Amino acid sequence: MQGRLGITLLACALLLAAFVTAVGRLTAGFEHWTFEGLRRQAAANGEMHFPAMELIDSSGRPLRFQAGGNGQVMLVDFIYTSCESVCQSLGVELFQAQQQIQQDASGVRLLSVSVDPLRDTPPALTAYGKRHRADERLWTLAAPGTADDGQQARRKLGVIAVADGSGGFAHNGALHVVDRSGRLAGIFDTTEWQRALALAKQLDEARP
Repeated sequence: MQGRLGITLLACALLLAAFVTAVGRLTAGFEHWTFEGLRRQAAANGEMHFPAMELIDSSGRPLRFQAGGNGQVMLVDFIYTSCESVCQSLGVELFQAQQQIQQDASGVRLLSVSVDPLRDTPPALTAYGKRHRADERLWTLAAPGTADDGQQARRKLGVIAVADGSGGFAHNGALHVVDRSGRLAGIFDTTEWQRALALAKQLDEARP
């Protein structure tokens, strides 16, 4: 009886050790318990790259984002123009970043990508840009060519956009810093736009 109990306890201990090891790996050494935390750590470690994307900008022109980067440092967010909450906050934060870029004559550029390409037509993107006083020379608003293209690109970045049943989307609003080679250098909360811009400027000034 005691022998069986000992074997059972040993088996439980081995299972517990395996579970702890697995959780440790999945949470980056128990530091990150959320998907967003893991995504941000992967970006900070240089493990993520912005995917190639076929976009249509607010003027109706095709715009291709190369997998190896477009040679510019960018702050990128994901929005949909009919959103009245986080997307408007993102617009406010990017406008403030735009003002700083204008003041510093920085080479950093801004890109807002729609998660709702069916409704975010060029006129809708233009209206959003006007609402947030976007300078077209610095801030590009665009939508994927198709909903599938956008979904695939977001999946590679870990950007979540789920229909909320009310005509909108529940999505993780954040600012993504992308370097010249397309590497994702950092992900920041919308309120951390100054930190995001500081990193982007640092990358931009480190010219090859």
